[in-house]
Amino acid sequence: MRENRDRSLDAAGQPKVYEPADPSLRSYHRAVWTLSSDGELRGHVACVVSEMMWPPRAPWLWFLVVWIDGRQECPFEDYGSGWYTLREVDAGFLDYHLPSVTVEQRFLWRRIQAARHGAPQKFELEKLPPAVAARRWDELGLADDQF
Repeated sequence: MRENRDRSLDAAGQPKVYEPADPSLRSYHRAVWTLSSDGELRGHVACVVSEMMWPPRAPWLWFLVVWIDGRQECPFEDYGSGWYTLREVDAGFLDYHLPSVTVEQRFLWRRIQAARHGAPQKFELEKLPPAVAARRWDELGLADDQF
């Protein structure tokens, strides 16, 4: 075990603080990326930028995966100073999972439905230009309140 471990790295060896490609984060609001695997389009990733309640006015990114067949995953968040999802997005990939499936489970006397994630997958991302992203946003039927 190393005694003089660099304390600016997390457990995975990544820097604890990440500076986004666009520090203002404006270019991420209503941005859309293609989500591909082995050169095949699998879906899209959309993003909105909002603000946290605490600390006040801290930026808060929300991402939503929309599969090619129109199914949507649950939105997921990212925030500083680590920006772990944003690191991947800026690097042109996303470690995510294949589409989720709905399964029925029993809980006491009730039947409930739950989502079960598909197998882990590393997807390639390509950011769409702003005009194309705006059209795709509409084509996908996205609204800010879905995030």
